[in-house]
Amino acid sequence: MKRLYFILFALTVLLAGCQSSNEETISTEDTVKEGSTILSLKQKYGSESNPSIMPMYNVAQDEEFKFTFKADLKNSRLQASDMISVHTDIKALEASKVYAIPEINDNSVSIKPLGWGVLSSDSMKNKNQSTWGGAPIYYIRINYDLDADQLTPLDKPMIIPFTVKSEVPVPHLKYEIDKNKRFKLTWDKVDGATEYKIYNRADRTVIFETNNIPLQGAEKAYNGSNPLVIATTTETSFDDFNGDGKGGLGVINELMTSYQNHGMKGEYYVTAVSGDKESNFSNGVATAPLSDQLPMALTEQLYMKKLKNVNELPKATNIEHIDGSLLQGRIVYDTANVEISEFNETNIPFHIKGTALTSYVRVESLTTDDLAKLENQTVAESSNGLIEPKNDTPYVPAPDVPTVINNSDAPVSDSAAESSPAESTDSAPAQEDETENAPSEDRNEPVSTPEPGEENLVDEQKSNTKQKVEEGNQETVPEPAAGDELINADSALEEVLAKNMIAAQDKISLKAFPEAQNFTTLSDVVLKVMYQNPLVLGVEGFEYNYGTLTLSIHYNESPEAIQKKQDEIIAKANEVVASIIKDGMNEDEKRKAIYDYLNDNAKYDDAALESAEQNNFKTTDPQYNDSFTTYGILVKGVGVCASYASVYKLLSDLSGLESIVVTGTSSGVPHAWNKVKIGSEWLHVDATNNLTNSGIPYFLYNANDETAASQETVADKDYWLDSELTLFNGESDANDYYVQNDLEVASLSEYKTKAESELRNGEKQVILRFASPVNSDELMTAAGEALAAVDEALLNTAQLATLGSYAILEPNPEQN
Repeated sequence: MKRLYFILFALTVLLAGCQSSNEETISTEDTVKEGSTILSLKQKYGSESNPSIMPMYNVAQDEEFKFTFKADLKNSRLQASDMISVHTDIKALEASKVYAIPEINDNSVSIKPLGWGVLSSDSMKNKNQSTWGGAPIYYIRINYDLDADQLTPLDKPMIIPFTVKSEVPVPHLKYEIDKNKRFKLTWDKVDGATEYKIYNRADRTVIFETNNIPLQGAEKAYNGSNPLVIATTTETSFDDFNGDGKGGLGVINELMTSYQNHGMKGEYYVTAVSGDKESNFSNGVATAPLSDQLPMALTEQLYMKKLKNVNELPKATNIEHIDGSLLQGRIVYDTANVEISEFNETNIPFHIKGTALTSYVRVESLTTDDLAKLENQTVAESSNGLIEPKNDTPYVPAPDVPTVINNSDAPVSDSAAESSPAESTDSAPAQEDETENAPSEDRNEPVSTPEPGEENLVDEQKSNTKQKVEEGNQETVPEPAAGDELINADSALEEVLAKNMIAAQDKISLKAFPEAQNFTTLSDVVLKVMYQNPLVLGVEGFEYNYGTLTLSIHYNESPEAIQKKQDEIIAKANEVVASIIKDGMNEDEKRKAIYDYLNDNAKYDDAALESAEQNNFKTTDPQYNDSFTTYGILVKGVGVCASYASVYKLLSDLSGLESIVVTGTSSGVPHAWNKVKIGSEWLHVDATNNLTNSGIPYFLYNANDETAASQETVADKDYWLDSELTLFNGESDANDYYVQNDLEVASLSEYKTKAESELRNGEKQVILRFASPVNSDELMTAAGEALAAVDEALLNTAQLATLGSYAILEPNPEQN
């Protein structure tokens, strides 16, 4: 990372002296400092070396882009395709290139579409004209410097996004996975739309293949199968992927749900329809990357077996996911309404934890004591719970946003209903009649199509970009009371956002940053700044206005209340680091000291998790807001995973340690944890699932990516910029707590031997981790044999619980 480590190092030296009365701690002030200009920040980070042109929104379907070079192109041996290309993915790699015609004319290169374009609906194909297609967004790649006297390759290609004018506003497609791991598509209501079409792209080359084969959509220019309409709805959500009206559930009777997420595969899109007009395609939602979170069916029909007694009841069973992979799911027996049969076997219903899958087993001999034992079954639970801020930014601008934004102070409507799609044409870049909203005579004229010989669209946007960046560079950025020492940022854009968000500013101008005028980049950087800066508090949501180039942040408290909490956080953090970080400690000792502090001094907020679960991890009751921020764990001593991870990050920063916050899922539930840098690798540390909260010491401590995945802890892409995620890989297990302490076993026989040895040594708990998954019934047998070898009487008292690949054996739980 290009982080300001010299600042952190200086801070560490300062804090190391906190143990002496002669040194100062980080100070706080009562007011926000005046700040500095963005220009100084750009110079500080050196980002002026990356030339940019702002996106061009709502251009014509057949728009021809012309790029003027200062260099003479006449004698160049380069092909036009070497200089310019159009892609569907923001990285603009070769695989995402679309079919278009670039041409060299004197000192310019132009490019225009050929054929139907990519991701085209039937209505687009029927127009019988060359178009860019219906993809939500495109990217022009420029490989050579437009302003150099000689034809000079750029160190980094210039990427210019553009969107094609849509006849109807384009829906912003999202997805939800509920607490039972059922999948649903959702999108915001489009004003004026009478219905919505759901399209699907899937690999249909193998007719009888049931697995959900991954597709590369924008990354490969939507090559492969064409999108097909699978449903039409007037609602703003969809989950009926099997087309049977059951929402993806296979309900057999009151006791059995044989499958869920059925019929779902590939990649989905939505279009909005108004009369005889249809919008461009929404952003795609790919299901293959979510496969490990989406169970489909039980692989074993347990109801067909007849068991003699409860001792034969399985603890887990294999679950098939939508990609065909298998994973063990924990069985929870639902005993509340079981009536014991006097003559025949009794049906005991069960569900698979965290799914909608239900079934039952038949047991011949059953007593009320048996039911009580099942009801009180010992289960190890992982602690999680993360709520992301709501992102209300449209994936693509509405049709009423001009092609070239030449007056960022002019109001632009948030709703496309104020424009009339029927009046738009595909023959020219968007011409918007904005007289209805014009505030004064000083308002700039609406953007119009240049006449032949006038400045072309690209030159106009290039000039506009320069003007906007120059204006933005002079804008003042607040200097939060905490100062630069506690700000994590790798670019000028990130520093501007961090300083504004720490100061709880609700309006942030982004004129100075053309790279931010894009949903993907903007969303990435806002979330990264929020997660990696522990002093950013109370962010509930955000949205970007493409017309005014302004980011709005929504907080759940006032700036004054947030600053008061920041002061308390800094004071407490100084106190903690001074007490746990001692002179002479190496990095490993510091990391462990922070982890142990959180284990010993914080408590998981079960009530906050329950509130988040009830709201499908979208919101929580306001009384639990602190439990999701740094303030909860550090100051109040109670919080959920988001708070644990943020505090671990803050204390690591102050101790001179490299760490980041990671987001994703744990057992399919939203979760946050950390990665720490050891050597050249980044390894997982889950401070939430510690001994106090999960019953397992150092559940994931310095664990590699493979181990984390085996414990169903899977990172998403929201905590960092997508293009940089590979920087944080971790493969080595040399620093793993369970490897270092010889607590990982490779087989059941090794488990039996090691467990027996631990029991003979008088251990009150035997906690071992398997290197690969094992059958729960076979594990039960091995544990029983280890107990019997020590003392057969232990078989009557011992309890065995599992969490992921960890086995927790307690010979006398009531004595612990």
